[in-house]
Amino acid sequence: MVTVVLDDTCDAYATFPEAKSLIESVQRWDLGAIDELPSYLKVVIRALVETVDDIEKEMKPRGRSASVQQAIDEIKSLGRAYLAISKWARKGHVPTFDEYMEVGLVSGGMNDYAADGFIGMEDCDEKQTNEWFNSEPKIFDALSTIYRLGNDIASFEGELSRGEVANGVNCYMKQYGVTKDEAFRALEKMCRDNYKIVIEEFLNTTCVPRQILLRCLNIPRVIDVYYKEGTDDFTNPHGTLREHITSFLLQPIPL
Repeated sequence: MVTVVLDDTCDAYATFPEAKSLIESVQRWDLGAIDELPSYLKVVIRALVETVDDIEKEMKPRGRSASVQQAIDEIKSLGRAYLAISKWARKGHVPTFDEYMEVGLVSGGMNDYAADGFIGMEDCDEKQTNEWFNSEPKIFDALSTIYRLGNDIASFEGELSRGEVANGVNCYMKQYGVTKDEAFRALEKMCRDNYKIVIEEFLNTTCVPRQILLRCLNIPRVIDVYYKEGTDDFTNPHGTLREHITSFLLQPIPL
């Protein structure tokens, strides 16, 4: 949740100089060097660092410090991607689709979410998991593509209305000179192709335990819920997503 706040701050609230200062603070990972930040950004960086520090205190006695550091490194990488997109947005710059995807695969955050998910998996060897993760397995590029393009399709109209032109759909339209509907179809096909890669990697990877791969597979399951109907239910959760949550947690199951 705190990485979502970081994304929203760079995306919708901070000016570019403020976003730049915030992400520089994330790279330093030092709460003693945040005096130059506006007060509202101090809240963001404190929430991020203190949350991870609390996790570190809990996991260090369990021998999981390396997994926490892995997650911190991914948060820093995520921040740099958020800043690049913020710069494009503030300048009204539409990069090529290829340029956009270089950054977009990182900004999707799938590597970060997976690293976060591995922290507490004490039944799995930490060194083995981290070595596999750092080998850049194809499953993560595929997951990132699915999320990034699914999100861009669902949020296209809303982002354009806010002047955020660096969207995968818009970039594809510019690079290939196609209509919005043609871009949608092309990006949806990319998502389907990458779902196949995820399944292939899940079935064929043998160097880490199955529960690690299952954790990765659970990520696109959630993405599918958010964006299945072509709507952004993560940003606007009061429709279908709310119904799912109340059905799961509140409504009794008939016997």
